[in-house]
Amino acid sequence: MTNEPFALSYNFTCEELQSLASVIRQNQDKIPMALRQFAREVQNKVYACMSIDEVEECCKNEKF
Repeated sequence: MTNEPFALSYNFTCEELQSLASVIRQNQDKIPMALRQFAREVQNKVYACMSIDEVEECCKNEKF
């Protein structure tokens, strides 16, 4: 396998992004270096879908 870019087109719902971000956040220490940029992008997109209050509430309740 090469390091050439691979394009994948998928339109996530905010709920899917929130769920994915939650899994990533709960497993931060297990994320391989090769997926860290992807994990950061997911987190950034979640912040775009949610208000600051929603993010704070989710973080407080460890849902995110």
